[in-house]
Amino acid sequence: MNIKLDGYHGTEMKRVDSILTNGFVPSIGDKEWLGDGTYFFVKGINERPEIQAGKWAIISAWNNKEKKNDYDEYAVLHGVIEVDENKYLDLTEPDGVEVLDYIQEKYTSKLATIGKKVDPLDGYLINFARGEKLVDIEVVKGNFYIKLRKEDRMLRLSRRTPNCTICSVYSPKNNIKDVRVISTGRIDDEIG
Repeated sequence: MNIKLDGYHGTEMKRVDSILTNGFVPSIGDKEWLGDGTYFFVKGINERPEIQAGKWAIISAWNNKEKKNDYDEYAVLHGVIEVDENKYLDLTEPDGVEVLDYIQEKYTSKLATIGKKVDPLDGYLINFARGEKLVDIEVVKGNFYIKLRKEDRMLRLSRRTPNCTICSVYSPKNNIKDVRVISTGRIDDEIG
């Protein structure tokens, strides 16, 4: 059986043509929230993930080192995420957390045999599971707190209570269908 989710991805406007023509380029690295993949906001804790994707595109424009925006225009894309339920890890449900606990146990055992100690993040564990072929994970869903408000970022506020639900799609070409632009905007209009 397939799982279908409406996913919303916020990005800079100049990337849209490439995404629509060539597909999404996944983020890679063990520090990614849910491991390697392209990230989408989905319904869950918040019923308006398309708004969160737009806010993400706006805050992602800011270059803290240069103290200016890297881009002026953004877009929100909608795509249908389709995945076989056996390749879907839902960390918003107890069964999904149990799978992550299993992965962590396997990770801890492996480190013990080589005498190493590391405190892994979720993304690291998911990438480890893929690399070790413990479980075949194509899409991961989880709840996170993301600083989507300018005030939260300026005041460096953080919370432990999640405010959004996101998905990481490991192989976007295989699991994302019907991608289209649903909104566009200018950064200055939103934060000015």
